[in-house]
Amino acid sequence: MDRKIHLSPHILESLHRIVDVGAGIAILLALYDLLSPASFSSRPTHIALLAAVTAALALVSFHIAGVYKDWAGSDLVQECNRILVAVFLVFGGLLLLGYAFKVSSIYSRRVILAAMVLWPAVLCLERVFIRKVVSGFFIENVASRKAVVAGCGKLGNALDEWVNDNPWAGIRIMAFFDSADSGCKDSKPCAGALEDLPRYVNENHIQIVFVALPMRDEAMLNTLLQGLEDTTAQIYFFPDMSIFKHLMGGDVAHVAGQTAIVLRTSPFEGMNGFVKRMEDLIVSGLILFLISPFMLFIALGIKMTSKGPVFFKQWRYGLEGEPFQIYKFRTMKVLENGYTFTPATDSDPRITRFGMFLRKNSLDELPQFLNVLAGSMSIVGPRPHAVKMNEDYRKHIPGYMLRHISKPGITGLAQVNGYRGEIKSDEDMKKRISFDIEYLQNWSVLMDLKVILKTVYKFAWRQ
Repeated sequence: MDRKIHLSPHILESLHRIVDVGAGIAILLALYDLLSPASFSSRPTHIALLAAVTAALALVSFHIAGVYKDWAGSDLVQECNRILVAVFLVFGGLLLLGYAFKVSSIYSRRVILAAMVLWPAVLCLERVFIRKVVSGFFIENVASRKAVVAGCGKLGNALDEWVNDNPWAGIRIMAFFDSADSGCKDSKPCAGALEDLPRYVNENHIQIVFVALPMRDEAMLNTLLQGLEDTTAQIYFFPDMSIFKHLMGGDVAHVAGQTAIVLRTSPFEGMNGFVKRMEDLIVSGLILFLISPFMLFIALGIKMTSKGPVFFKQWRYGLEGEPFQIYKFRTMKVLENGYTFTPATDSDPRITRFGMFLRKNSLDELPQFLNVLAGSMSIVGPRPHAVKMNEDYRKHIPGYMLRHISKPGITGLAQVNGYRGEIKSDEDMKKRISFDIEYLQNWSVLMDLKVILKTVYKFAWRQ
């Protein structure tokens, strides 16, 4: 009897992680043997330590960069970008550790730089090979779990596309079923009506049933599920979530003995929150170190051109809607530091000449890196609005308060897409909110790095 191999997707992902890290270590050791044989033979302990630290950093960095996030179905260019970020984090970590422990002179810079170039190149070529060559073999020889789909609508088609794009899931869709009156129409051909599905599952040893039917037809769902009770198939129910416009979550939680679908949750829970905080501390600390002399000159300029304090503190809404005081360089002759204030316009007479220069170049925002160090803000996130502005807009812009499930940011996805400065209409605010929600739905360290780089680029090339 011809039996196919069955490998769990989790096992395959773990193997892929091991192969990726092993490839990096192999490249590093091979380059040492080729480019620096004397060091390779005379310092085996140091080389072994370098390999071990590189492996540990790689396991963390590849996870942070999201290399294995839907990797089988993701765009190849996007995946290679994640790999580049991950390798950059690995070697950045090596440099920091080498400097901290004063051992950087022991290791060959030429070898490490060469490995930094070759490692991502090899991994990207491996991805190309898998997609072009191995996937067909895998489907034929390893994808042993047979599945059927109940429902030929958009959800059923989406499932079919996902299975085709993700051969490593080890699933083959054998047939589609739908209600007798609707049929599959222009979609996938039906193998029968829903009443025929349980018998088909038993006769063909189907292991998985994907139920992609509308929730409104409860009677039909109950009949189908009762029929499947006499089978051993695993059943996955895909409810239509399109009614939840701003879905943030999708996990399953168990509360009071009941199963709940998490529709909204912060992307910065658990390990993600720790990673985000480390990112904020490292980036803000480095930037403050570099710009502190420049900030001193700005403070002197403010003192010399107008009366009043250097810093301006204003109440804003932060994480979970809690108010906090944001720090800015003072750019106005007046000091409106309460909950209520009059928003500044492009030609506001309250703004000083030096303040106009600071605002035009966003230099008044620099003290907010102190907010980041204190923990009330992040480098990247939804920009904080004044308390009064929040109270006004939350009443008539749907999803406005979703932005407060994360800390506010110095820069954000809305800002790098052109939505910054004066808010002139509700439509302008709606665009900003849509970008804020998109950021929260798709957050990753890679996205943060892109936003930071785009912010620097827009600042450097400001007209």
